[in-house]
Amino acid sequence: MSLYLTKYFNASNLNDATTIYDDALLTLVSANGYYSDGVTTRYQLDGVLGGNKICPTCLSYPCTSGIGIPTDGIGRYNLKTTFGADIGAIKVLIKGVGTMPIGVQLLKDSIPIDNLFSSTSSSPSLIGQINAPITNALSFFSSSNSTSGVCKDFNFSSISLPTYTYSGSNWVTDNVNTNINMTNRRSVVQNADLEDLLIYIPKTSATDIFLTTIAVSPCGGTALTNKIEIGCPEPLPPVPMSIAETTAGDACENNVYDITLYVGYVSGATVGGDVRIDINDFIFEDANGETKLADGFYGISGANKVGGINPTYPYAFIKIENGIVIQVGTCT
Repeated sequence: MSLYLTKYFNASNLNDATTIYDDALLTLVSANGYYSDGVTTRYQLDGVLGGNKICPTCLSYPCTSGIGIPTDGIGRYNLKTTFGADIGAIKVLIKGVGTMPIGVQLLKDSIPIDNLFSSTSSSPSLIGQINAPITNALSFFSSSNSTSGVCKDFNFSSISLPTYTYSGSNWVTDNVNTNINMTNRRSVVQNADLEDLLIYIPKTSATDIFLTTIAVSPCGGTALTNKIEIGCPEPLPPVPMSIAETTAGDACENNVYDITLYVGYVSGATVGGDVRIDINDFIFEDANGETKLADGFYGISGANKVGGINPTYPYAFIKIENGIVIQVGTCT
């Protein structure tokens, strides 16, 4: 699966075109490489399109195979994952976002997903939603601006890289480079210690889906063998809460927890059978992670917050923004 790019050609369709361009005025000839509209696939060399090619069948692998995407090397990596009949939330984990840029795009049945991540970092500037300006496109992230050379501060807007696909035993490339736009990036000035990025993707029926994960590592990184990991669908753990309130005080006063909601752990965890909600966790209305909880304050039992219950103060509250916990507090 390739990146979805906006391109222009000098005909009503790709099959009849002679040249691919980067601009609507047809003045900037696109880089050499393969281009496809999903039906027609042609290779452009020095501004001239060749004949239509028949694409090989895209290989896919089940989530249980444990295949991850190694982004310590330099390149673009494509992985297509299947999930069978299981229903639940699919956790995608980008491990150890470091000083080198890492780009990611996720497509569910070929439809781009909004890259709305949460970080495991507890830094105040990184609490809540993490995203690039254009959320449903290839998005680049890094943890700081301390890198040197061409990667420092993302000081280049595009790069030409080979694409690697998984063969069933290793990552292989056809050695044909593709120009990749790197302008859709979250400012490195904001990105101190992003650590891990997580997102949950819903699978709501027994019908199988394809998840295409595109990872772009323009500069390499630390030697993590599976820097992007794709989990299998699992129902999210339930937790009782109050209705939404406008203040923390109102949420604390409302200790009637008669609404069941569901937690997509980012920093939290299940401890001793209790759901422990922490900063940056996702909260959903359903166990499949399809609908994020509306903004507001919610009352919860003290047993369901990070650290567990305080016998003196048995009630707690959380604040939700963009479906993510941005505050956890004890009601005193």
